[in-house]
Amino acid sequence: MWIYTHYTLALRNRHPEEISGEYRAILELAAAMQTELDIEDTDPSVLREKQLKDRIDKEIRGGAVSYAYPDTTLKSYSIWKSLKVWFKSLKVWFKINRWWFLAILSTTIVCSIPWGFWSSTAGFWFSCWLWSIWFGQFRAFCIGTTVGSRLLIILFWSFVGGLAVGIPGAFYY
Repeated sequence: MWIYTHYTLALRNRHPEEISGEYRAILELAAAMQTELDIEDTDPSVLREKQLKDRIDKEIRGGAVSYAYPDTTLKSYSIWKSLKVWFKSLKVWFKINRWWFLAILSTTIVCSIPWGFWSSTAGFWFSCWLWSIWFGQFRAFCIGTTVGSRLLIILFWSFVGGLAVGIPGAFYY
């Protein structure tokens, strides 16, 4: 409800400071009812409660305050409309980045080959290096915005992975 109200007020160019609180709303409602009932010249204390109630129910259907807006149609926030816009932008974003998804998926498949498949210790270290490339692709996809920045991040993590694999591997052999 808060999101709906917040965005509807934003669409209507209303600020929270302009929204009536309980005391301001009472005064606005009273002024609106007095204008609608056309009892500006009459003292409300002269009328009985039943007379006031009947006139309010009959003439103004309970009393309401409305605000004048410059637009003829009032804009309302809709969660479904915003979700449609979000899914549409997600579709465009996915279309732009589909090759990065494919690269991460293919690297994931290559990295997921069981380590038992690599019969030698060198195969194990190679597999560890492939995981560093995968990590670089994932980080590049998350924080990189251009192709150049993403490639630089992948190269950096490939180098770091190479060092992390090469140093222990050099001592092992």
